[in-house]
Amino acid sequence: MNFKTSDGVTLEFSSVGEGIPIIFIAGYSGHEYSWSAQTDFLSQSGFRCLHLDKRGHGKNADVISGLRISRQAKDIKEMVDLLGLESYHIISHSMGCGVAFEYISLFGDRDVKSVTFIDSSPKPINTPDWHLGMYGLTWQTITEANTTLASLSLIKKKIDTDLLRKMMRGNQVFKFEQTEPLLLDLLTKDYRDVLKQTTRPILFISGELSPLFPTQLTTYYVETAQHAQSFLAKGAGHLPYAESPDETNHVLLSFLQENGC
Repeated sequence: MNFKTSDGVTLEFSSVGEGIPIIFIAGYSGHEYSWSAQTDFLSQSGFRCLHLDKRGHGKNADVISGLRISRQAKDIKEMVDLLGLESYHIISHSMGCGVAFEYISLFGDRDVKSVTFIDSSPKPINTPDWHLGMYGLTWQTITEANTTLASLSLIKKKIDTDLLRKMMRGNQVFKFEQTEPLLLDLLTKDYRDVLKQTTRPILFISGELSPLFPTQLTTYYVETAQHAQSFLAKGAGHLPYAESPDETNHVLLSFLQENGC
């Protein structure tokens, strides 16, 4: 399926299953198939799984205009309006968490049943008064971030071969240089105020051995948000939903069922 955005580009999206909608927002270089384990499990558990690849990603890799976090959030809002969704959950990972924060900042959380953030900081850049950003990221190192991410191993546990095969469906070479403006835009954001103001239930999932973010964020989310809980995936890296899919799926399902299933 596809739709034309308010700035005149055509974006592809997919819908799997029937039931209460879940909008999935993948991380940097991720796409709809990154969520294969969750789509298979949750679509069989009474949910409708919606995937809109970001501009410059997946099925929308050729769309190179609007490489800003605010435009990504606007794209999701236009998909929501197109489908006439009255309420929905959001599950996001890494850069996708930034898009989710931006979405709530711009459009509010009235229609949002819950938000799941996976291994991401509300403020990626470290400053003298903030040390829960991405490891090694400061204003002095920000221009090196894309090169670092392109060469960094993000996983600590082997992903099941069958799942990895599903995640690689439709895979193509990701253009790091082309999408760098989107990454740099994200890394300068500070959504700590949005986290404090969000009224909907929040689940924060972290990988115990994440190479990008400190596990102390699990405590920060719970102590900062109005209604938040956390889950630490033992032995997992930056992709706990793929490295520990069964455990993560059951945590997700329990959380979703508690909050408006």
